Amino acid sequence: MERVNLFLLHGFLGRPSDWEAVKASLPPHANVRVYTPDYFHDQYLNPNHSFVEWAKNFNEYVQHETKGHGQNILVGYSLGGRLALQALAQKPGLWSKALFISTNPGFNDKNESFDPTSEERTQRWMSDSYWAEEFLTRPWDMVMRNWNAQPVFGGGSTEPTRLEKDYPRELLGLALTQWSLAQQRNMRLVLSDLCAKVSWIVGERDEKFVEMTQKMTETVAGLRFEVVPEASHRVLFDRPRDIAEKLKALIQQLL
Repeated sequence: MERVNLFLLHGFLGRPSDWEAVKASLPPHANVRVYTPDYFHDQYLNPNHSFVEWAKNFNEYVQHETKGHGQNILVGYSLGGRLALQALAQKPGLWSKALFISTNPGFNDKNESFDPTSEERTQRWMSDSYWAEEFLTRPWDMVMRNWNAQPVFGGGSTEPTRLEKDYPRELLGLALTQWSLAQQRNMRLVLSDLCAKVSWIVGERDEKFVEMTQKMTETVAGLRFEVVPEASHRVLFDRPRDIAEKLKALIQQLL
């Protein structure tokens, strides 16, 4: 029987343990292997690398871990989803299926190249640079309180605990700028080419991302997306069993 390799990428401020509730809802299977890389603590996957460098390094890591055996499913949540998009675009043949959770496909430029001086990219760069400085210099509890108060995180039932000791602050700051949405190209053309292997999930209470995804289907024909009820942007924490059910279905298609 075919082996399936499942690679789960956490979000900003995330840790591999964020996936524990999802993993606990997956039935044990001898032919399914689950990987949860900690990209903030891996020198080849940390934010010292640009999107392009990261995607190359990550895909090489996947090939090394699997030794080319089995079919690979790529799963990314939030920032992890945006990184996963880069990996999928860089080596699409490596991936049989991909699931994106609360993921921003990038600003909707006319093509894959972009103008770094555009107004929306400039505004995003200023915002991410501000937060990078906050994470570098402000008291941790204050930064966490302000970070979680952002409208995008509204409506959630669970707020994950984040402890300062678990993160290298300089890398958090670097992730906000190196992997800023202002640095990300429009991934809709990539998704259009690969939508047969792509699934998309957003939370019902995440109004911004629901609207963004609905608009994305206008340019990415055939994109399949699901709205998870009673979930915020933090679908991973609000409804881990729903994510597990989706993964079970994807795994079953490959076994």
